Amino acid sequence: MLVSIITLFLLFFIKELKFDYDFESFFAENDEGTVFFNEHRERFESDNDFIFISVENEPTVFDTDFLMNVSNFVNILEEDSLVKSVACLTNMKDFVKAPFSPAVFKTPYLSICDTCDYKNDSIRIFSRPELKGMFINKEATGLLIYIKHKEKISKAACDILKGKIDDLLVKHKITKSHYAGRAIGQSYYIETMQFETVFFIGLSFVLIIVFLWFSFKSLWGIWIPLTIITASMIWITGFMALVNEPMNLVLTVLPTIIFVVAMSDVIHLVSKFLEELRLGKSKNEAIKTAYKEVGIATLLTSVTTAIGFLTLLTVTMKPVKVFGIYTALGVMFAFVLAYTLLPALLVLVKPPKLSAKPIVQNYWYKILHSCFKYVIVKRKQVMFLFLGLSLIVGIGVSQVETNYFLLEDLKKDNEMRAQFDYFDSEYMGLRPFELVVETMDKSVGITDYEVIQQMAKIDSFLMADYGLTQTFSLVSILKLANRTEHGGQNSYYTLPTAKQAKRMIKKIEKFDKSNQLAMLVDSTQRFGRMTSTLGDIGKYKVDEKNERLYEFIEHHLDEKLIKIHLTGTGHLLDKNMSSLAKNLTFGLIIAILLVSLLMGFLYRSIKMVLIAIVPNVFPLLMLAAVLGYLGIDLKVSTAIIFTISFGIAVDDTIHFMSKFKLELNKGKSLLYALKRTYLSTGRAIVLTTLILCSGFLLLLLSDFLGTFYIGLLLSLTLLFALISDLFILPILILYFFKKKD
Repeated sequence: MLVSIITLFLLFFIKELKFDYDFESFFAENDEGTVFFNEHRERFESDNDFIFISVENEPTVFDTDFLMNVSNFVNILEEDSLVKSVACLTNMKDFVKAPFSPAVFKTPYLSICDTCDYKNDSIRIFSRPELKGMFINKEATGLLIYIKHKEKISKAACDILKGKIDDLLVKHKITKSHYAGRAIGQSYYIETMQFETVFFIGLSFVLIIVFLWFSFKSLWGIWIPLTIITASMIWITGFMALVNEPMNLVLTVLPTIIFVVAMSDVIHLVSKFLEELRLGKSKNEAIKTAYKEVGIATLLTSVTTAIGFLTLLTVTMKPVKVFGIYTALGVMFAFVLAYTLLPALLVLVKPPKLSAKPIVQNYWYKILHSCFKYVIVKRKQVMFLFLGLSLIVGIGVSQVETNYFLLEDLKKDNEMRAQFDYFDSEYMGLRPFELVVETMDKSVGITDYEVIQQMAKIDSFLMADYGLTQTFSLVSILKLANRTEHGGQNSYYTLPTAKQAKRMIKKIEKFDKSNQLAMLVDSTQRFGRMTSTLGDIGKYKVDEKNERLYEFIEHHLDEKLIKIHLTGTGHLLDKNMSSLAKNLTFGLIIAILLVSLLMGFLYRSIKMVLIAIVPNVFPLLMLAAVLGYLGIDLKVSTAIIFTISFGIAVDDTIHFMSKFKLELNKGKSLLYALKRTYLSTGRAIVLTTLILCSGFLLLLLSDFLGTFYIGLLLSLTLLFALISDLFILPILILYFFKKKD
């Protein structure tokens, strides 16, 4: 009754479950780099609250009707309450100072009219280094519209803004366009997460029904386990809604994990229950025996699985921590229901009719008997094969690499990724680049000419060697001002003299209505910002660029005068990826030690602990080798699999060892106890592994590449663990276990 009340109570809250995608939550909390980034954002602005729109026209954008439509589109969008500013060649102006006159003329880059000849406009635009590659592509078939929107707008606001953009594109007959940005990506990610959560829950139900029918061949064998599994899912999702914890990108695999873990508990308990019934015991005796012989092992497997997830708390990324906490909680919820609701149902419901066929004629008995015979007879050959495979695995492990892309979670053929890739190839790219120059002496300001000269050196390096198309900084503003002062001549797009720079800065501070200087120099005059974007080229290539940058800083800049900080969303994500492998390795070591302590407590034997741990560490090495040989990078989605896999894979070993201990306690010889364990527990181990693998393989249908890899690699690891338990564990017991130990 109590379980039913709790289930109904939590079911009521499920409708309140929220979905959230904020990649800034992947930044390490209280980390020095994160603190500096937050301070940087307070001084200036966010580096990723923008949308890029590319509007295209064939054979060229220099077409009056097209430009008129784009101009009207831009003008209306500028008035939107969510938009702070819109920049496009249709509303941008070139500033030119007349000779021998203080007047500055503002000339539109594009004079849009029916009789206009765009040849001169085209020549002028492509001669401006701050425009080409940024606001127009090299083939002149696309114009870029840069929209800066309000900071941290909600998913609902993102949808509204995206909807307005879509409507305006249609209204102004702009038929070919591309757009990308955080607001666009956030909306897509959340909608996909919502769809996949519901989709995988439904698909898991279908899969479970199929496996239950295959396992028990009765309606009884379907609805009783399904009740436990459904209640487990209601408990964890309802609890998340109750405590207002949203479903994040990593948590989209939670339903599948809870389904398969709860299924594993039920399969072991129900299988033992039915086995006891076949031996002629009454229903109540069968329940008592099942919980006595399998219950402790089920408790241990639940604890070890939860430990595997909880070791993710060693990772500094909040979404991964939240994933570890709530998945571990879901595992324990499933265990509680298996110990309360399941036995109640077994008592209240009439058991199914069982086959009268002798156990030795059972399909599973024949297969497992043949496997056991092979392992015992060919144990030397199996061990030599295992040692040889270990060498191959070692080579694969050495080839594992850590890399990260901003869009790593999207498959290459994904439409959203294609949009982002388009801007990488046609324009500057969307990965934010942020560099901060800090003066070391409080008496020296960013606008002092000696500091500006240092910044000019950095600017030249970033353009010539680092690979940026252009930068936005105090240096670029002074270059533009110098060109303006000299009649717009491109040869003067250089740093002015100290005297000229001082005069220009004063004039900019006085007349700049858009307040651009405040976005580049903070109010204390101690911090200067240099910002740009580049393509999503991956952590490795960015690290190479940063190494060259740091080397340049060391040899060519006055580090007593200024200090350089790399920051921004892209940089922080790379930094977190660098520490990910170390954090997860530490967490995995903790998991292995804790599980070893549990095994030691259970068997009172260090030797048995070592025997049990080896078959579960080897599958992890196999997984690492798969990553190395297939060239799959170590990142969030693939790295967390190691701790998850260990926590789940060790379950079968615990069930095996628990049964083995029971058989020994009955006075059986070592070989006979091992055989009874192999034939009795083997069926449940194989079934649960097949169910787990099948459940995780459903994740291959995900649009998220990270979810795809979790499904694929977890399934492979569990398969490796099954092989280890059936072929390596028995041999280790025979070689190293002594009954008197």
